[in-house]
Amino acid sequence: MDEQQQDQEREWANNPRLDAWISEQHAAFNVHFLPEADDWDFSIESLDRLEAFMRRRFSSCEEIKAERDSGAVGAATWYLGEVHVRTAGAQWQYGTEPDLVAPEYDRPYVIIPCEGIDEYPPADDDPAQDGRPMMDPGGELRALFLRGPDNRLRDTLIPYHRLRDMEDDAQ
Repeated sequence: MDEQQQDQEREWANNPRLDAWISEQHAAFNVHFLPEADDWDFSIESLDRLEAFMRRRFSSCEEIKAERDSGAVGAATWYLGEVHVRTAGAQWQYGTEPDLVAPEYDRPYVIIPCEGIDEYPPADDDPAQDGRPMMDPGGELRALFLRGPDNRLRDTLIPYHRLRDMEDDAQ
């Protein structure tokens, strides 16, 4: 990864637009997902509760997409990403300015910071690409209905563990 890409990632991880989005979604989460006795502790297990809520509240990918900037969907997007941040060491990324050319892709996502690039082997399908796990939380919420009932939000954390599994196998 060249220095320019690293600089862009650092900007996208630390900018007022991202900070505002995180604050807004955190506040919305406290409204739409009432805290109850440690239910929302950012653990992997809490993703099962988030998934159950989304499956009860929505019945299709289109419904989630239609409300992607609304309270419940935005808050669920934030929570799913925060679980990745807190349990797997990912960081939020969001462009410093809106993408007017491709607004459908102008969404916050999480990725392992560029400083951790050496911990992940190159991508299987493109050796020129780094293999750091990257996840679009809003896309994963929509995918609950695209991939079927066996799709689980907790499975979005599997890519982070592949490296650990490979290290365990080597020992």
